[in-house]
Amino acid sequence: MRILLLSLQNEEQDAAPGGGSTRARLWRLEEEQTLALVRTMRDGGRLAPLLVCLKGSRLHERARALNLPLLTVGGAGAGNPLTLLRLWNWQRRHKKLLILTVGEEAPALGRRVLRMRPAGGGLLAHAFFLRPPAPEQCNGKDMAAARHVLCGSEHVRGRILAAWEQAPQQAAASGTGDVLLPLPPGISLDGFDPAPAPFREDEGKHFIFGMGESLAPRSGALLVARAMAAIWQRDDLPPWEVRMLGGGPRFEEVLDEAISLGVESRLCLLNEQHEPDALRNCHAWLAPGSSPEEAPETLWAGFAAGLPVICSQSGLHRERLHGHDDAVLPVAENDPQALAKAMIEVMRDAELRRVLAQRGAALAPDTGLQAMAERACRLFEAWLQDSEDAGGGASAPAAQSPAEPGAGTDPEHKIS
Repeated sequence: MRILLLSLQNEEQDAAPGGGSTRARLWRLEEEQTLALVRTMRDGGRLAPLLVCLKGSRLHERARALNLPLLTVGGAGAGNPLTLLRLWNWQRRHKKLLILTVGEEAPALGRRVLRMRPAGGGLLAHAFFLRPPAPEQCNGKDMAAARHVLCGSEHVRGRILAAWEQAPQQAAASGTGDVLLPLPPGISLDGFDPAPAPFREDEGKHFIFGMGESLAPRSGALLVARAMAAIWQRDDLPPWEVRMLGGGPRFEEVLDEAISLGVESRLCLLNEQHEPDALRNCHAWLAPGSSPEEAPETLWAGFAAGLPVICSQSGLHRERLHGHDDAVLPVAENDPQALAKAMIEVMRDAELRRVLAQRGAALAPDTGLQAMAERACRLFEAWLQDSEDAGGGASAPAAQSPAEPGAGTDPEHKIS
């Protein structure tokens, strides 16, 4: 069965004023999920993928290096006549087609490809791994055309449902919340083996706490600085420090807070780092944030590295732990005293560190990109089987070429 996977992130937009690093982090995550999906489908099972991405994009370069089945398109995306013609010529050769879009840039093109298909010959699905699309996109025709929408978290699912509730006609077009299915994103596990050596206080080394995505909104970085201030004068602890990884707009804010609290000498702000290398020198991992759009490695990297993890009891963390709360040392959200207490406990208790690291490492394989892709492929195969059993696919008009009015929304998109 053929799968057309559309992922049209445009990194050049992030260079514009206001682009910011939040969008860049989102696109990197979507690219990782996309590549994992295409590789897994290419290398096993009965799903044959074709990746469509922007020519010259980072995803294009990475996919080409991996020798993945690939079709590149120009920056105009769904409005590019040459893109539509190439997709028309490709899709008409296949009796059944699953069209999967990743991110908010691709659904429009996905719907156009669906409209090229004969009735019952196509099924459209969208995937939003970290952030929900804007309400106007939730309530647009591109979303209504999808049979399934994959949601990386309950936050994404809840925001889409909330948008639909504000537009009853969209809810009627899209069906119920059953259209929205969970598919949590994974992380790359490459390079995390072997686990770092356990901390030994008698070696005279610093106990190092690591933390990722530190300068992003709602990361918990200020909370960590305040927890550091609560423990820095204690004389019953080994020498310690905190290393904050990740880029973002909050460098000055976090540094100023550390200076005002007198703990700047124990803080390292390291910007973007290769996490497997950085975590190899850490002895515990902090995930104190409260953002519902936090990247998965902000929590999972500690598990992948075989470190004991201290994390806030945010809704997203509880969801991602999925009942395995004993694999972390949980602390209340936005409570620096509770975080300080947990940091002290981890520094002083070698057995606690061992148990937490062991439990987290046991869960690590299920947090990886491969596990995510395998879950997705099981879903896709079930959809296609249901379609075959029902004798058809998603609703679609009779096949139309890009030159016909029904194939595009505007006359200028016709191909002569």
